[in-house]
Amino acid sequence: MARKLMRVVSAALALQIICAAQLMCPSDPNCVCGGTLAVELNCNIDGHIVKINLLPGIYINIKCENTTSLDYNKLPKCANNLSSFKSVSFKDCPLPKSSFKDVLTNMGVSKTMALIFQNARNLSGYFDRKHFSGLQDLTKLLLSINGVTHLPNNLFMDISKLTWLNIRSNSINLSEELFKPLERLETLEISHNHMTNISSNLFSHLSFLRKLSLWQSNVTWFSKDLFSGVDVLEELDLSSNGLNELPASIFKPLNKLKKLTLFSNKFSSLPENLFKNNYELETVVFLNNDVKLRDLPKNLFGNLPKLKQIYIQRSGIENVPYDVFANSSQVTNISLAYNDIKKLPEPIFNDQINLLELDLSFNRLKKLDPKLFSSLVRLERLDLSHNSLDIISGETFSSLLSLIYLNMEHNNLETISSYLFSNNKQRMSISFAYNRLTFEERKLINNTCEVKRFSPFKHTYNLHLLNLSHNSFKFTSKDWWTNGHEKLDISGNCITHLWGDEIRDEDYEILVKKPLHEVWISQNPMNCECRNHLFLDFLLSHPVTKIPDIDEIHCPRWAGEICYVKFIILISLLTTVGTLYGLIIILFLMHRKSINDALKKKFFALTHSSDSKHENTNVIIKYSDVDEEFVLKEVLPVLRTHKNLKIHTSPTKNSENAESFINNFTTCVKDIYKYKTLVVFSPNYLITTYSQVDIKKIHTAMMEADNTIHVFVDSGPENSVYAFLKDQRDIRTSIVWSEPNFWDKVVDKLTERIKDEECDTELGQKDQVFVDNAKESDISFSKLPEPNIYDLNALTHGQV
Repeated sequence: MARKLMRVVSAALALQIICAAQLMCPSDPNCVCGGTLAVELNCNIDGHIVKINLLPGIYINIKCENTTSLDYNKLPKCANNLSSFKSVSFKDCPLPKSSFKDVLTNMGVSKTMALIFQNARNLSGYFDRKHFSGLQDLTKLLLSINGVTHLPNNLFMDISKLTWLNIRSNSINLSEELFKPLERLETLEISHNHMTNISSNLFSHLSFLRKLSLWQSNVTWFSKDLFSGVDVLEELDLSSNGLNELPASIFKPLNKLKKLTLFSNKFSSLPENLFKNNYELETVVFLNNDVKLRDLPKNLFGNLPKLKQIYIQRSGIENVPYDVFANSSQVTNISLAYNDIKKLPEPIFNDQINLLELDLSFNRLKKLDPKLFSSLVRLERLDLSHNSLDIISGETFSSLLSLIYLNMEHNNLETISSYLFSNNKQRMSISFAYNRLTFEERKLINNTCEVKRFSPFKHTYNLHLLNLSHNSFKFTSKDWWTNGHEKLDISGNCITHLWGDEIRDEDYEILVKKPLHEVWISQNPMNCECRNHLFLDFLLSHPVTKIPDIDEIHCPRWAGEICYVKFIILISLLTTVGTLYGLIIILFLMHRKSINDALKKKFFALTHSSDSKHENTNVIIKYSDVDEEFVLKEVLPVLRTHKNLKIHTSPTKNSENAESFINNFTTCVKDIYKYKTLVVFSPNYLITTYSQVDIKKIHTAMMEADNTIHVFVDSGPENSVYAFLKDQRDIRTSIVWSEPNFWDKVVDKLTERIKDEECDTELGQKDQVFVDNAKESDISFSKLPEPNIYDLNALTHGQV
């Protein structure tokens, strides 16, 4: 609601100003009017360009371009009725021939509180009393002029209400009578002049003067009575002059003096007790002295109960007395930077219990006394950068309980105490950049040099900044990452691994809860290995964490991507292995019985391998010629796939090799372990082979047959004798075609015994020609003689 109200008021005010600007635009033929929030007039007066900017009731700015003379009567009237303006300014315009009052009245200005006249060019003419007549309400006047060397004594007679006067020129000589009419003057600025000497009574009439600036006035000497009569003066600026000495009592009359500025002078020494009577003094600025001051006098800033700020910089100070700040307990800021101080006395800050900021940078300090800062319990900022410190005692910062900023950059530090910050609990910004720190201690133990690593920030938490850049660190410490710091800079070191060896994986959880906001890591010889890439990606995975210099890490892009490829491959392998293991277990449970049987048979084969001399088992297949097509398509292709089986077939009666084969085969029959016989026992085989045999004899012959396996195949006409033999079969030497795991059982039975080498060789050689011929003809299997089917059927049915 408040914001809406402010917008409405602002819009109304802007509209009012725009309307007022439009109403104030004069209809002068010499000017072109424009502008939005303010009136802008571009006028051509007798060939001279004059620009006028005005805001009704606020200001009028008149700027002349390349104008040495101007008829001010031809300036446009900027208001229909006479109006008052807070300020009127003339820039680079010539002096009017009449008073400024006449010029302003002609432009519609009835009254102004401030008048500014600036001209950077040499004026033709001089200021006169008439120029300011009629401006009795004027309170502020700025005269910045070139070419004027004299101001008449009665110049300010008609503007006695002035409270602020600024005279900026190049070569004006000021008389004692000039400022006498200005009894109400509070601020006087006399700068950019060439006054070599100033009268001792120049300011004596200015009893209300509170601020005096003689900046860059080239004054080389001051009288000790110069400030007599200005008892209420609060601010004094004597900077950028040629002063080389000050009278000891020059500031004695200034009982109300609060701020003194003395930079860019040529003091080779300062008098003792210079500020003895300035009990109200609060700030002293002493900078850029052109001559080496070397020594500060004793008790220079002592016994000043209201002194708060002391800046003594670039002055060549070498020695500072121990009592230079004695008994000035309200000091909050001290800067002795950019000097040549080599040592500070131990008690120098004993009385500064309220000190908040101390700047000792850019000096030559080599050592700090352990008790130097013992009284600074409220100190918040300490700058010791750009010195020559090589060691710091553990007690040095122990009293700095309020410290929030510490700058130790550009020193020669190689080691610091491990408990240097044990007492500091503030949210600090600490910088040890550009040193030679390693945080390693080397100790000789049992004639062996052992290196012990430590971190002085182990018990320092929630730092705003920890800057350890450009040192000699080879490792990172766990607390740098996990103590909740906001910014960490470890660039420019010798670090190869960001995630140190002592850091555990559970520390990642702390990093998630207390993430770093900014990390600088460049200019380190980091390995382009996965550990660094993964850690950086982990840091960047948090939305608040930034690594501004990550583009300066000179590792190929693929080096980081391959880390994730390795990770994915590893996960994939583990997943695959786990899946396969699970499938194997499931398959084992499903086929446990078959696997157990196979393992038993394999074990049996291995344990009985000594019984055989050859790997192959000779197998003779017998079958009926009626079943030849079945054997060719269903039996032989499967058996031939087993390398341990050597297949033979008995020849037919019409074969030329039949008699030779039978003789050779009979030779091996004497040893029952020389071969195996596979009989494709079907109704066709029963009719063909046993046409005139009693069924009991058939059954007995089948039971007593050695190394013979009968495979019952239901091919051919139905036969009750075949059904009886199938039902009464010996399961150890016979198999039914439709049994489960048929071929496994057949192969197991065929490979139980292996032929003798002699017989196998002989049979193989004599049978080779026959086998080769069989392969070529595709019908190489012997056919049993055609049976008398009807006789067999009559016989068998009668016997059953």
